[in-house]
Amino acid sequence: MKRQSLQLALFGTLALLAFGAPSAAWATDHKPAVCEDHTPHKVRFVKVAPGVQLEVLDFGGSGDAMVLLTGIGDNAHVYDDFAYQFTDFFRVIGITRRGFGASDQPPGGYDVRTRARDDIAVLDEFGIDKAVFVGHSIAGSELSQLGLAYPHRVDKLVYLDALDRAEAPREELLPPPLTDDDFSSLRASQAAGARLVGNREPNAADCNALLFDRSGRIVGSVTPDEIPAKIRAEAGKPPPTNWRKIRAPRLGIFAPFTREGRQAYYWYLSPAKQAEFDAAWGPWVAWERKAIGRFAEGNTANTFQLPDAPHYVYINNEAEVVRWMREFLGIPPRS
Repeated sequence: MKRQSLQLALFGTLALLAFGAPSAAWATDHKPAVCEDHTPHKVRFVKVAPGVQLEVLDFGGSGDAMVLLTGIGDNAHVYDDFAYQFTDFFRVIGITRRGFGASDQPPGGYDVRTRARDDIAVLDEFGIDKAVFVGHSIAGSELSQLGLAYPHRVDKLVYLDALDRAEAPREELLPPPLTDDDFSSLRASQAAGARLVGNREPNAADCNALLFDRSGRIVGSVTPDEIPAKIRAEAGKPPPTNWRKIRAPRLGIFAPFTREGRQAYYWYLSPAKQAEFDAAWGPWVAWERKAIGRFAEGNTANTFQLPDAPHYVYINNEAEVVRWMREFLGIPPRS
């Protein structure tokens, strides 16, 4: 697998995929024991189009519906812990989009309109009329499309570091490549991801994204390179979202870059690579500030920032994110 750009690393794919796991077209998958998933969710497969089934996790709960949408490269198991922050007030489900995890991998349908239509098909299958949609990273484009095209199906929208990627810089800023030892096991690769991008996902999320050999070594990705490439290429084309056209209330929680904070992997780059990073970093900081500003116009009370926090804010800054979300969603405080 080719190493991907900073855009891929920071906008929602698994850190392992961003750093370049070996190609696995030839591999047979053998999940290690650590991949056993004991999360008390129910797994269903929902047909959303001819020949396309999506994995849907039902985390339980009661009340109105909440739908969790993932970043690029992820699967719904990334919410295996976070989902239970809301099952006291909502019926919570998570969707693994087409092309990833255990969902089908058709040749097409990776544009945002089709992805949003897939989400609505899942609601129909579950008999859900209207839902709160929560999306991380690239799922922001799906949230906006749902708000624009299906306003009668959307109660509220929650953007978890899910910025509008229009006009994002094209400059690539690559983390240092992983070593062979970093692919020796799930634990080793998770340690590298925590060190270099500041994040450690639930085991099941990584296990549903990666392929392993009999020794437990990572040998590749479940998803071929061309699928995330199609989504990323499409995400950069549309003009900036016209937020005034989205009627549903929206909450934004962002982890803006700063010039000083850089990225976790910066300190592991060679001096020459650090100099390249410094020269290209300014446009990324400026673009993010502008994108957050557009989101916040007329919405300042529901826009929060966690400067230099890791991209997976709902994992690394769970307490703050949950507090802001529960307030926004009208969940009463406990006495």
